[in-house]
Amino acid sequence: MSETIPKPDFYALNDTCLVLDCGTLGDLEHVQKQRLVNFVAKKMLAEDTVIDAVSADESVTFYCSTSTDLVTIERQCLRLWEQFDSTSLVGQHHVIPVIYGGDGAFDLQKVAKHCGLSEAQLIEAHCSVRYDVDFIGFQPGFAYMSGLPKAIQLPRLDLPRTLVPKGSVAIAGDKTAIYPANSPGGWHIIGHTKVSLFDASRNPASLFAPGDTVSFVEEK
Repeated sequence: MSETIPKPDFYALNDTCLVLDCGTLGDLEHVQKQRLVNFVAKKMLAEDTVIDAVSADESVTFYCSTSTDLVTIERQCLRLWEQFDSTSLVGQHHVIPVIYGGDGAFDLQKVAKHCGLSEAQLIEAHCSVRYDVDFIGFQPGFAYMSGLPKAIQLPRLDLPRTLVPKGSVAIAGDKTAIYPANSPGGWHIIGHTKVSLFDASRNPASLFAPGDTVSFVEEK
């Protein structure tokens, strides 16, 4: 990677836990920062001294063994950061069939009206891009996916629902997501999928991983 790319910040949470944070790097777009984070996280997981690497929004936390020198981990991360290019991050691509509309798409009509689109245009927009899995959070298997077209971006619900059904396909802000299990939620529900996002008996249990990409297709 070019030397003009700014370096991330690092700070230790304790003697065995190091955070790489690039949230303050205003010269980089979100997608570039997140891909850098997930590239470094994936590479560092191959190190014997790194027990786990947990990606978040434009940051990653490394959990290390007790004998680890965090200064060494930081240097390794910086070397990887400088090596990254657009072809470095190779994740799995997933194609997810979605039933848009119907009883499970609580907000499809309202979202389409708010965005000045027909329901068909909203569905077309949601299916038109390849999304990046930024990180997993909120509940097991819940992937925050960035790349939502600006034409269908809108804030979270003012009042979250107490129950969102498993498999609900949702949008909020610049992201889309699928609820892996029944739970409360404040995103706009525009469809439903039968694909299982999380299964504790499966290895890996989560279908998606940071660095993966996702496309949605309408299931008629």
